[in-house]
Formats: sequence, C-alpha cells, structure tokens
Amino acid sequence: MQKKNYGAAEVVYRKAQEIEADSNKACNLCLCLVRQGKCSEARAILQGVLRGDPYGSSDPKTVARAKELLLETEQCFEAAVRNPSPTFALSFVEDAFVEGVDKMMNLLRSNTSSSRRLPIFEEISPQRDQLAC
Repeated sequence: MQKKNYGAAEVVYRKAQEIEADSNKACNLCLCLVRQGKCSEARAILQGVLRGDPYGSSDPKTVARAKELLLETEQCFEAAVRNPSPTFALSFVEDAFVEGVDKMMNLLRSNTSSSRRLPIFEEISPQRDQLAC
C-alpha cells in the first residue's frame, strides 16, 4: 500500500482476512477500497467492523479509525454526486454486484450441511432407506 498500488494491496488484505479476520486488516482493506473509489463496499465492511461482525473490535483506536474511514466513504459519495462520472457509476454497479455475491455466499455457507455429499444424494437417501425396509 505504501507504493500506492491499492489494487494489489486489496487482494493481499482480502486473502489475509480469509486466513484470519480482524478489524485492523478490515480497516486496511477499506482504505484500499476507498482509494479505488469502491466506497459502498468499504462502507459495508466498516459498518460490520463497528457492529462487531466477525472481526469487530472493542479497541478504541480501531473503532476510531473505522469511524474516520466511514466519514471518508461519505465524502467519496458526496464527491461522486457533485461530479458524476461514468467510471464512478460503473463502480456503484460493481459494488452492488459484489455485495450481492457476498450475501449469496454467506447464505450458502449458512445453509451448507456438514455432509460433503451432493444435494441430490441427500434427497435420495431417505427414499432409499424406505425402500430397504
């Protein structure tokens, strides 16, 4: 991130969050997103940090940093309203898509059974047991 390569830094922080999520990494990821104009995605992550969702923190410094970044996302939105550009409009569509995919993945993770079998076999198993009797 020191070399202003926010795209690469975003990838690194996303991977770090997958390995071991924490609020400091989430704030760093949000900084990368804001610098790239992905304000709505950054806002969603920051709101999660402030709510305590999975990587929230009660550390006052982290909470203050998250609030500061949240203000920065609001400034990003205000700037976009004043000076709309096609690329910024595209980033809104992209952010909405990413949020939708994230919600879908969370839903799939929460509904996944502990079995590693394909869903079709899960549906067939009770019927097979009835036939065996």
